[in-house]
Amino acid sequence: MKSFIITLLFLTVSSFAYSQSIVSYHQSPNGGQAAYAYEFNERFRPEIRLYPNTAIEDFLVKLMFNYDLIDKENHEFYSGISLLGSTVGGATFGLAVGINIYPFENKNFGFLMEFSPNIPLDEAGTPYFSGSWGIRYRLQKSKD
Repeated sequence: MKSFIITLLFLTVSSFAYSQSIVSYHQSPNGGQAAYAYEFNERFRPEIRLYPNTAIEDFLVKLMFNYDLIDKENHEFYSGISLLGSTVGGATFGLAVGINIYPFENKNFGFLMEFSPNIPLDEAGTPYFSGSWGIRYRLQKSKD
């Protein structure tokens, strides 16, 4: 059992050492979102976003599944789907389009802009548009 735990720990630590993890912060009129994403390959990027300015009683979590349609050295144009859920009930489905821009020599730090039409999944909800801008940092070696 001890060797199994040591092996599992070694594999976990080594996978994080070579991971393509991304952290970001999105700002919009609806509040901020702190996000963590993991690039499984150069184009597919699932992401989880937490809304830090909400109360525990009304905690919001957004799951995103993004795909880079254009993946260049200085920018990425992506599209994806999202599901926003709340602890008080209700969920919202979204279709996002966005761009990540890496204007500096260090291609790990960049900016983001995103736009999304959203459709509440309950009968009382009204569809709405949302947009955000923010910063993004890739926790990996740059692509240079």
